[in-house]
Amino acid sequence: MSAMVLAGYSYVALIAVVMLFQAAMAAGAPWGHLANGGKWPGRLPMPMRFAAVGQGAILGMMGWAMAARAGIISALPDWTFWAALLATVLTCVANLATPSRPERLLWGPVTVLLVLCGLRLAWG
Repeated sequence: MSAMVLAGYSYVALIAVVMLFQAAMAAGAPWGHLANGGKWPGRLPMPMRFAAVGQGAILGMMGWAMAARAGIISALPDWTFWAALLATVLTCVANLATPSRPERLLWGPVTVLLVLCGLRLAWG
């Protein structure tokens, strides 16, 4: 397996974990302290639960763009990869800078790994 394909599968696997987290939050899991700067401890309020569904969809599109860049699935326009990479980097910065220590400790390392996978795909 090439490094590009490995980076693509790794990104998709990690993003799937984040998508499952968002789905659980949308379903009412009491993990608000692990998202959105910890602003809503416990279950998210209903508008934020709908936002979690939207975030999950965006994460899925990001995974799709990365998988396409890695050659795992059929190609998408090149701009989708660059948009996904930019969103990944911005998400990483936000997770490393969040005032919520639990969120920072959980999602900081995950998003750093996502950025590293994305950078490998960028240099492919």
